[in-house]
Amino acid sequence: MIEHMIINLLVILVPLIALQFVLFEKNSDVKWPKASFLFNIINAGVILVCMSFPIPFADGIFFDLRYVPLTISFLYGGIVPGCMTAALLIIYRLYLGGEGSVTAVFFALVTGWVFFAQHQTFHRLPIRKKLLRVSFILFGITVSNLIFLYIYLYPTGGVKWNTAKTAVYTFYPVLQAGAAIAVVSLIERIRHALNLQLQQSEMLHSVGQLAASVTHEVRNPMAVARGFMQIFQKEKYIPEEKKIFLSMMIEEIDRAQTIISDYLSLVKTNTSKIDRLNITELLSSLKGVMYPFALLKGVELVQKGEEEVHVIGDQGKLKQILMNIIKNAIEATPEGGVVTMSAEKGNGEIIIRISDTGVGMGREQLRMLGNPFFSTKSTGTGLGLMASYRMTAEMNGRIEAASEVGNGTHFKIIFPA
Repeated sequence: MIEHMIINLLVILVPLIALQFVLFEKNSDVKWPKASFLFNIINAGVILVCMSFPIPFADGIFFDLRYVPLTISFLYGGIVPGCMTAALLIIYRLYLGGEGSVTAVFFALVTGWVFFAQHQTFHRLPIRKKLLRVSFILFGITVSNLIFLYIYLYPTGGVKWNTAKTAVYTFYPVLQAGAAIAVVSLIERIRHALNLQLQQSEMLHSVGQLAASVTHEVRNPMAVARGFMQIFQKEKYIPEEKKIFLSMMIEEIDRAQTIISDYLSLVKTNTSKIDRLNITELLSSLKGVMYPFALLKGVELVQKGEEEVHVIGDQGKLKQILMNIIKNAIEATPEGGVVTMSAEKGNGEIIIRISDTGVGMGREQLRMLGNPFFSTKSTGTGLGLMASYRMTAEMNGRIEAASEVGNGTHFKIIFPA
């Protein structure tokens, strides 16, 4: 019994793979006609497996989770895949024959009709109501199926009531509803993650168009204005107290140019130059580059570990990744704090650690890291860190962050060894 139950529970998760392609097709301009067909074929295969390996309970009673993939076909695949899956279920059940086949066919039609009617309104519901609705409907259909099956078989002597059957008839609807809740919950997580990716892609596309259109038109006049301000700073006839305003204007122009550079870093396509990089030497070099900035902020910049650690990647990208994170760490650390850098090798991975003793972040802020236009700084855009996440992924790596309010932030940049 346990083996067949595990088969049923695992196999109903298989359509989630094809569903990602279906959802991508429906939520983007990219069209892949085979996606819905693939989803339909996999769902049909899942139903065949569930019905071929039913769960034996007691005294010749067998049940399976066929209604879960049928439900998913209607709700997420569409009306046509749902109807085709229902037709296959009915044909295969009639082929298997046996007692209860008429009841099984009837409730397959009922299930198909119910979720056909739910198809349009279902996706407008919040996640909790979706789970409640699916579980309630499947629980009700399963209980009704069992009652009809009992009524249908009782006169023929096919069912003899006892305590074991009572337990089975109670457990099976719960199992069916629980499996549906698990699958729908996973599907909604996939949809949410995919929608976020699509939103970010659209936002990056808009950012790219903006950056391409304003870069030259804005940077050149800004460079000219900055040059004249530097000249005016050297003029003796301008009072010193007014030169402060010139310095402020230069700083604001520099900040605007930094923002433009952040925009460009998201959209420009650099050709990667793959080399064997010495992380220890690179951190030492970056320490020298960032030392004046850290000194200006009153922050101590410390490098730990002298053992050489190497990684295969693009030096320009890795340098930009580390500079962005180190700079953010220095800016987040109050005067007298410490920013620590180190690199190590272990468990087949290269781990670069950058930690600060700054103000830290809450759980919600931590979750938003790497999203465009999210920053904990009042003057930040979040684009520099987003570019770091993207470039790290391009080098087959990942960034992990941990933080607590008041206890600083700890970044790990991880690459395959």
